[in-house]
Amino acid sequence: AQTTLQYVIADPAVDTTLTMVADMVGLTKDMVTKIVESGLPMMANVADTNPWVFKAMYARSVKYLPPPTQAVYTKLGKNATARQALTADFQLMYGPMTETINRDVASHASATEAQTSQVLAATMPVVVKAVGRANTNVNEMGFGRQLRNLQA
Repeated sequence: AQTTLQYVIADPAVDTTLTMVADMVGLTKDMVTKIVESGLPMMANVADTNPWVFKAMYARSVKYLPPPTQAVYTKLGKNATARQALTADFQLMYGPMTETINRDVASHASATEAQTSQVLAATMPVVVKAVGRANTNVNEMGFGRQLRNLQA
């Protein structure tokens, strides 16, 4: 059976996003994929211990998200303010654990913390949405089950 992580990485919107984020930050798609594959379980761990993070991730998973387009990521690549807004959004969701997530993922994926931070912030909305698509129950309990499947 396909794991939740495999399902998320294989999701067409996630796959497209990984390619475009790789271009945007100047890393290979393999490296970006590795960052997301090690970051998502850590994000799930935080959600498991913090009900606020869980609720925020669940809300994000059911919220409409336009499909990823090259135009969006090209604009993002040129717009430092928009990238900072994504990073701030990520920090808002994961709070004081943001630094730990970035540091641990960077060391696991052999990337810098700056690269990791940019990749996780830029991919988080699409990745969380894909976890939501894996949640066939479409409720908080089902979402929680998907997150537990992801845990490191």
